[in-house]
Amino acid sequence: MRDPEPDHQLESLARMALKFLFINHGAEVVSNECLPGMGNSQIFIRVLDIEFRIIQSGGSFSVVAAPRHARESWQSVESLLVAIDQDHSLPPPPVYGSLADLGGLLESRLLLLNAALSRERFASTVQAARQSKMRDLIALKPSVAIQPSTARRVAVAAVQRVAKTVKFLTPKQKDSRAKFLPIGSDPNLEQQVRQEFDCLFRQFGAQINSNGRLAIMDFATVTFDAGNMRVRASRDRGSVHVSLAPIHAVREWHGLGVVLLALNDSQNTAQATPSSTLRGAGRLLERDFVKLNNAFSEAHYPVVRERIREISETLKQKWIEEFNQKSKSYKATVP
Repeated sequence: MRDPEPDHQLESLARMALKFLFINHGAEVVSNECLPGMGNSQIFIRVLDIEFRIIQSGGSFSVVAAPRHARESWQSVESLLVAIDQDHSLPPPPVYGSLADLGGLLESRLLLLNAALSRERFASTVQAARQSKMRDLIALKPSVAIQPSTARRVAVAAVQRVAKTVKFLTPKQKDSRAKFLPIGSDPNLEQQVRQEFDCLFRQFGAQINSNGRLAIMDFATVTFDAGNMRVRASRDRGSVHVSLAPIHAVREWHGLGVVLLALNDSQNTAQATPSSTLRGAGRLLERDFVKLNNAFSEAHYPVVRERIREISETLKQKWIEEFNQKSKSYKATVP
């Protein structure tokens, strides 16, 4: 079997965006490979006692890290940075939008992160990182505390014992991130995308950026670039959702409906949110392309991003209120 081809473009980008790792701390690239599908690859960088793994897929990228003493215990870099952020100086989620952004955050925090991943502190750092991931999630709690019957407690205990036994006997997957890596392309989804956004390909020079299919159910993602935007069509259990990100910050994804709501001049968040499904998205993007392209430029995006965040928070609070009004058994809360 031939070794995978390296992704020279990703390595060049990483060396430029994270150059302080190589210049100041003697970092080295230990692995670089293209992944199945289109526009997918990963690179491993070792520096001090840390190994960073940059995974490019789905038109975006993620960065995870692990200490040398636990190389398969990959943790997202943004959650690790939040875990050591004692003065609360980090930007809001997703914390960094590009590799250059990440480089700026890591440069003054690398030694702190290296210490936090030491053998003595690794477990507590991981716990803090996991807790940071829960902050913005909606929790459902029973409205009234229910005491389970004796029979139910016995049954639950038995199930837990079986689960522990199965977990003990099941071999651990060597790479915890493997199930999230693409295994190939999805030509059917790409065809749907080309048909739905035909106008953008014909009139605005749109170009397919990536295509990846996961081994999990029918998950697949196709992205394309048009002007200042990267457009992502993600299939999840049969439905296809469309989101947008600025090309200069491809980790900052926003649902199409919320973006269109944010660009509405009326500033009325009580109106219905436009659909973010694939069907009909081409017409919406064609109609508002000029406005969207301007909004996602580097000059105008910061203002638009704040508007999107305000609307997203308003919509989340509205959902919680409506859920709590209708549900008698559970109460929705934010930790």
